[in-house]
Amino acid sequence: MKNILTKFHLNITTYLFFLIAFLCGYFKETILIFSIVFLHECGHVITILLCRYKILKIELYPFGGMTKIDKPINSSINKEMLISLSGICMQLILYPIAYIILEGKTYQTFLLYNTTIILFNLLPIIPLDGSIFFHSLFEKFFPYQKAFQCYKVLSVICFFLFIYGNYKYKLDNYFICLVLFFQFLTLKKEEKYLIQRFYLERYLHTFPSKKIENHYQKDIKVLKKETTHFFYDHDSFKNEKEVLKEKFAKRV
Repeated sequence: MKNILTKFHLNITTYLFFLIAFLCGYFKETILIFSIVFLHECGHVITILLCRYKILKIELYPFGGMTKIDKPINSSINKEMLISLSGICMQLILYPIAYIILEGKTYQTFLLYNTTIILFNLLPIIPLDGSIFFHSLFEKFFPYQKAFQCYKVLSVICFFLFIYGNYKYKLDNYFICLVLFFQFLTLKKEEKYLIQRFYLERYLHTFPSKKIENHYQKDIKVLKKETTHFFYDHDSFKNEKEVLKEKFAKRV
């Protein structure tokens, strides 16, 4: 347990948030929000450990957190979906607990913050839990590269809808919008690396497969998670590792 606690880190924006909130007299509200965020991440951590993945870092922001995991890109889709929803599941468990131990205005404040954070995390905007869930859902039906593009497009659309909602209803969540924007840019910079890593993992390792697909053109862009692929070439079928070997051999 001590080893896991050392993985938790506060982002600099969280320190600033604490300072401003305390100076403005919102001590109780700040502690309540941070407690919800912390327990939300604990939900992810418990599921990640049950899935036997290694946790590298858990960074806590004022209104959410990010847990970095050491795992293959070709890992189980169902596990990815479970991990993405586990933080929200933890928050759902908090409702009956808060009903028992909190009362009056504190309980009403908890209901507002906990529900808001749940709804916020369900948004399919990178890097929120909703986006990770939809990314995994896309991976069930589309090749990895196409699923990644769908993941980005959905995120961009929802991001602009989120900004529009903030403007229309005067929610003043522009700091959160800025954080989401920079997280999207970070992912965009890593896109080529992630796609190449996906192919390299398929070449170097063998992952569990649920189905087989045959193709009559040698195009590795059709590669899906949890699927074994064969490509027709010169009157016979080659497995995906042979085709990927040709791809990486050209670069040596």
